[in-house]
Order: sequence, then structure tokens, then C-alpha cells
Amino acid sequence: MSQSWLYQQNPIWIVAVLLVAMTISAELGFWLGHRWYSRTDDVRRGHFGSVLGSLLGLLALLLSFTFSMSANRYDTRRQLVVTDANGLEGLYLQSSFLPDASRKAFKQLLRQDVDSLSQIALLRRGATPEEAAELSAKFEALHGRMWKVVKESAEANPPAKIADAMQKGLIDSLAVHRNRLFAWESRVPDSIIWLLLLGCNAAIAAIGFAGGLGNHRGLPARIIVTLLLCATVYVVLDLDRPHEGLIHISQSPMLHLQQILDNDPEAQP
Repeated sequence: MSQSWLYQQNPIWIVAVLLVAMTISAELGFWLGHRWYSRTDDVRRGHFGSVLGSLLGLLALLLSFTFSMSANRYDTRRQLVVTDANGLEGLYLQSSFLPDASRKAFKQLLRQDVDSLSQIALLRRGATPEEAAELSAKFEALHGRMWKVVKESAEANPPAKIADAMQKGLIDSLAVHRNRLFAWESRVPDSIIWLLLLGCNAAIAAIGFAGGLGNHRGLPARIIVTLLLCATVYVVLDLDRPHEGLIHISQSPMLHLQQILDNDPEAQP
């Protein structure tokens, strides 16, 4: 699971640098516009106003597009937590129909599996790619052992009737886990984030330039626009980082299942 340089940076620092860059860009734009003030008539100011409106429209489109990408990825990660927990709880309920020895072995393995998912790098903040790979391998090893228990029950004489359904459930559980791995790695491409940052600077510079052409600094409005843009960029970056920042994905469905297994004597080692 490789991480790009941009993704490794704290969103607060990225937004802080953006804030400084936008402040400088606005002042440079105003300075350039003020130098052109005496040589610019109303027709040229009106033409630049049209250009500024088009530029702000493009920035709004880019912001909405990027926000939508980031929010969709966040929602996918959140839905996969619920799907994963529901699938594992279904396996827990089905295991009650296994023979005694197989039932106890399966529940103990399932408890270890849920414990690992409750602490896995995919579910907590500050995880490194190495930790994610290690704990993912542990999950797949436990999954293989559970598959073996169910397979033995299916091949027993008489075979456990629930075994076929549990085998399908284990296959689905593994698929959901791999989908979660992909969702963890799936982020808004860096090129789009860089374009968004560049667009914010270009827009605020154009606003400053327009203020210079009109010999009006318009500092309060510039500050409001800058802060709103920085806040929006921060939310986009935060949504795209599920293990850090202010917006987290609730793991309550998995923690609830962990509590159920903790209360089951057969699931205890």
C-alpha cells in the first residue's frame, strides 16, 4: 500500500501553506492591478470582470467535483464497515448449527478475527502500510482456518446442513475485506488535489487583481473567500484520510459484534 508524498502530509499543514500562498497571491494580484489602474478604462475592467466570473465558475466546478469524489469514497468506507460486521455476525449465528466441537472452534477463530478487525490498521488512525499488510495477512490466515473448520463439517458423516451457507458467507466475508483494502487505498488522485490548490491561488490572485483595477482593496471580502476556500479544501482532504483528522468512520458495528462474542462462553479460548 504505497502512499504518495501529498497523502503523507497533515491536512492542517497543507491548508496552512495554502492560506499563506493565497494571501501572498491576493496581495500580488492587487499590486499588479493597482499598477494598471491608471492605464485601464471601464471597458477593460468590464472585460476582466467577465474573465474573473468564468474563473470563479471553473473553481466552483472543480471544488464540487473534488468534494463529490472525496465524499463518495468516505461513504463507501463507512458502508463497508456495516457490511463486514453484518456478514460476520451472520456467520456467528449460523455457527450455532455446527456440531459441538466445530462450533466451539469456529467461534473462537471468529472471535480472534473480529478482535483483529477491531484493531486492524484499516480501522484505526495513524496506520502505516506495513501494519495494514501484516494485519491483513493475519486476517486471511484466520479466514483460512475458519474455512477448514467449516469444510470438515461439510465432509463429516452426516454433513452439517449449514456448512454450504457458511462457506458462501466466508467467501463473501473475504470479498468484503478485500473491498475494504481497496477502499482504504482509493483516494482522490494527487493531480486533482494539486489542480484544486492551484485553482484556489489563481482565483484569489484574480480577485486581488480586479480589486487593484478598481482601486479598491476589498480586504474583508477577500478574507472571507480565502477562509471559505481553505475550509472546503480541508474538508476534502480530511474526508480522504479515514484514520486522521476530524472526520472519522464509526466502527460501532464491529465493536458491537466484538462485545457479543466476548459474552459468549464458547467463543472464549
